[in-house]
Amino acid sequence: MQSEIAAAILEICTAKGWRIACAESLTGGLLADAFVSVPGASRAFAGSLVIYDIRAKEKILGVDGAVLREKGAVEEEVALQMALGAGKAFAPGPLLLLSTTGVAGPDTDGFKPVGTVCCAALAPGKAPALRTFHFLGAREKVRLSAVEGALSCALSLLGPSLE
Repeated sequence: MQSEIAAAILEICTAKGWRIACAESLTGGLLADAFVSVPGASRAFAGSLVIYDIRAKEKILGVDGAVLREKGAVEEEVALQMALGAGKAFAPGPLLLLSTTGVAGPDTDGFKPVGTVCCAALAPGKAPALRTFHFLGAREKVRLSAVEGALSCALSLLGPSLE
C-alpha cells in the first residue's frame, strides 16, 4: 500500500514539476525508502535528512530550541519547522516537503507517550497539513505507521481523489 501511495505522490509531483524533500526523525529513512522503492523515483524525489538528535534538529533544521526544550520534539510545530528546514536544504525550486517526528518506544521522550507521532506536509500554494497520530504497537509498527501518516498528510494536500 505504501508503495502505491508513494508512486501516486511521485507521479503528481513529476507532473507538476515539483521535487519531494523530507526531514525524518523516528522513521529513520523509512519515508525516503517508500519513495526510492518506486522505479523512476529520481524524477521527483530530491532526498531526505534523517535528524534524530534533538540538538541537531535545532542546529541543522533550524527548529526553535525553546520549543524543543519546553515541549519536546514531538509537536506539530516541530514537524512544520523540520519540513521547512528540509526545504532550505533542498532549495531552490518548488518542493513537496514532508516530515516525521515522534516516540517509537520502548520508552517515552519525557513529554509524550509512546506511539505519538507528528507529521507535516507542505506544498506550493497550499496551507500546511499538520497531523498528530497516536499509534499502538511495538516500535517497528509505530515507525511504519508514521510513514503512512506522512504519506496521508501529503495526500491531503494533493487531492481527495487519491485518499
